Amino acid sequence: MSFDLRAFPPSGPRTVPEVLQVLDAEEQRLITGTDDALPPFDREMTQFVDEIRRRWPSLEDHPESPWSVSPDWKPMTGGGTGFAIVWSRADEMYTAVLEIAARTNVIIYDPQAGEVILPPGLN
Repeated sequence: MSFDLRAFPPSGPRTVPEVLQVLDAEEQRLITGTDDALPPFDREMTQFVDEIRRRWPSLEDHPESPWSVSPDWKPMTGGGTGFAIVWSRADEMYTAVLEIAARTNVIIYDPQAGEVILPPGLN
């Protein structure tokens, strides 16, 4: 079990029902095998992912990494991405991820709390 988060671009979902709709669409895309190429990350998501990758390398590159599964950092439906953090690092990572998201104008969805965290620029 892991502490999961989803990140979306500024144009992404801003409410829990909107996030769930996007996640349902992504699940359907994966189930049906529709492997149409999704657009690349936008500027904000690219900045967000690049900083996360620099700060926390994959498990393959660093065994002390906070990831429970190494993220593949591919865009999903809605232009976002997801990642899974080991519970022992959840508090530390949550705080850092929110700080990076605020700086890069990225929306975070926390399924554990059932809440969407908008960056200050979108409030």
